[in-house]
Amino acid sequence: SVPQPYRGLLVHNGDMTSRLAAHHGGEIVIEVLHREVTREAYRREVVLHVAETGVPVEYGAIEIFLGAFPPDVRAEIVEAKRPLGGLLNGHRMTYRSRPKAFIRLGDDAIMHQIFGCAETHCFYGRCNELVREDGQLLARIVEVLPP
Repeated sequence: SVPQPYRGLLVHNGDMTSRLAAHHGGEIVIEVLHREVTREAYRREVVLHVAETGVPVEYGAIEIFLGAFPPDVRAEIVEAKRPLGGLLNGHRMTYRSRPKAFIRLGDDAIMHQIFGCAETHCFYGRCNELVREDGQLLARIVEVLPP
């Protein structure tokens, strides 16, 4: 029941970074809004933008289980220079998305501010997990797209 174009962007088992780059025709870069590191995980809120235009294309809240990654990848994750999907693809790590739920948010002031919306809109997204082939959980993510 997810309408297009959101269905094409959200309903799949791949990563969002590649999907957004293909859809928007440009490299996707990360802006970190908030971050927290604990012994168990690295958590951050981000906005993904098209590099060339600065257009925001996703809000994300992610919990990354650092112990599931080699030390070099772990260091890059914490540096937060690239979205997780782009980083994993760059390291040729094998993983898949495992969407758990698709969501529709009503009119939301924070999303309006993040995406620069002036009108009333609903927002679509998904709750997702990234897992390795052996089933080990790499990350939990909430991904929300602009209208």
